[in-house]
Amino acid sequence: MIYEYALEPELVATWHSREDFRFFVDKFGLGRGRIVSRYPRHWAKLVWESCTPRAGDMARKRLEELLMRFTERMIRRAGTHYDGSISWLLNAETEHSRQPFHAILARANPRLREHVLIPDDIDRGAERWIVRTDCVVTRTAVALAAAIHSVMSCCSTVIFIDPHFSPDKIRYRRSLREFLRSLVAKRSGSLLRVELHTGDESSVQFFRENCDNKLKPIVPTGLTLLLKRWRMKPGSEALHHRYVLTDLGGIGFKYGLDDDDGAGGQTDELNLLSVEVYRLRWEQYLGDRPAFELVDEYTIVGEGQP
Repeated sequence: MIYEYALEPELVATWHSREDFRFFVDKFGLGRGRIVSRYPRHWAKLVWESCTPRAGDMARKRLEELLMRFTERMIRRAGTHYDGSISWLLNAETEHSRQPFHAILARANPRLREHVLIPDDIDRGAERWIVRTDCVVTRTAVALAAAIHSVMSCCSTVIFIDPHFSPDKIRYRRSLREFLRSLVAKRSGSLLRVELHTGDESSVQFFRENCDNKLKPIVPTGLTLLLKRWRMKPGSEALHHRYVLTDLGGIGFKYGLDDDDGAGGQTDELNLLSVEVYRLRWEQYLGDRPAFELVDEYTIVGEGQP
């Protein structure tokens, strides 16, 4: 639902025409399902260097607007290598073999790579260009984790939100274990922040004992998980909705972050949050003025196997 795209600087530099600008300006970024990879680190500089000197002031303004949109949220890969003596496309194909992009957009595809899209592929609505904003998922831990794996592998911050999460309930532990396994496996970027937010349905002692005894063994070794418990303020927003919020966007869960406890046949509906909803929910839990009253915080360091 949220995917990483590598964009050839020389291609992006041609998108300053009115037609291309109107098409691409809202295709990447928060709430769009496509996030631009900052590959290499000086990607934006390469775009400007590729812009033809004959481009007029209006064309440059359009390109500036595009870059502002694309660079607002980017995926910052760790451990990359870039050889300035060869083409960007060759570099990107090599990087893809190390850690795959969802797709590479380029002017040409001389080696006929399946993951490389050229403008004609976009016009035809190639499968790797199409992004689904919602889906129905079987409520098993593995299926739920697979549905959001594309963003788990490249985000640097992830906030799990479920008001009814309880560490003593195995149906929550199973799905959390799969989410965290997806988070640490074959990552393209560094992981900076992992939190789980829930309500205060149990006592402090009961909650913390179960975090120590039952969560630590399923959290991958060395991974730090901050748990925050909230309660409603009088007359405030209800603690009800379930989300996975990341620095690259958010996904809503209609039912919850738990599995169906082996019942079989149950499904959940996941949806990509719009920019407006994403920012609202982020502010409600992570802003300077949360919508709820913070009850307590507890940090655990994992001891489980990846």
